[in-house]
Amino acid sequence: MKVSGTTILTRKTLVSRRFGSEAWRGFFRDVALANPWFRQPITASSLVPLPEFLTFHDELVRRFYSDGQDALFELGAESARWALVDGPLQRFVQDPEISSLVATTQSIWHRYFAETDSRSEATLKDSGIEFRVRDLPVWHPYFEHFVIGYTKEMLEIYCANPVWAHRLTGARGTAYGYLLTTDPVPRAPPITDRSGARHDRLLRPRKSLTARELEVLRLVGTGKTNREIATVLRISAKTVQHHVAHAYDKLGVYSRAGATLWLAERGLLG
Repeated sequence: MKVSGTTILTRKTLVSRRFGSEAWRGFFRDVALANPWFRQPITASSLVPLPEFLTFHDELVRRFYSDGQDALFELGAESARWALVDGPLQRFVQDPEISSLVATTQSIWHRYFAETDSRSEATLKDSGIEFRVRDLPVWHPYFEHFVIGYTKEMLEIYCANPVWAHRLTGARGTAYGYLLTTDPVPRAPPITDRSGARHDRLLRPRKSLTARELEVLRLVGTGKTNREIATVLRISAKTVQHHVAHAYDKLGVYSRAGATLWLAERGLLG
């Protein structure tokens, strides 16, 4: 599997805008010193071998986006906003009509990934778009959390509605599914995977939250960042990240929007 050089150019723009061009130069110098592959010119048409790309991605996240899944989700969203609005893919969506947009959502996988049997599938449902990825060469946070953030944002660019992301299937496997919906209280589509998961898993926790996890989650629902929550509770940001990740896994949600919805449905906000 190889990854389009567009991803590297996107990271260059995002990091330079947020942290300054010298931060990008210093980061890329360190990457190139550690891995000779990155010493060659890289353009949008370059194809980056997967091991090299994931090493690059992990170091970039460690240095600039260290707040766990939420940071990856937001990085994906930022990447979509730049690539599709101002960057090299601004003409990729030819028709924003919903059925055409669904087809484009499915095809964008092969715009970024080449020489691979993996694929994405997008199906229009009454409650939103069912988005699935299959036959990944390996599970990695990039393939799920970043990709879902990107895909969700792609839909929000062209839809007036907010879009919520709810995991349907998959957990650190070579396939997963999400419901990307404009309905704040969606009904889950039938689960066809062999996992036998119940249809109501979107709204019902698989395990009970601990008191601390619920306390952290309620602060998430107020819009506080992990660092702000750490200050309020007098614990480390890393511990907050740990509690958030465990709570998300128990609830079967991915994003802060999904967690906030779960809290609102139970009168736990505020």
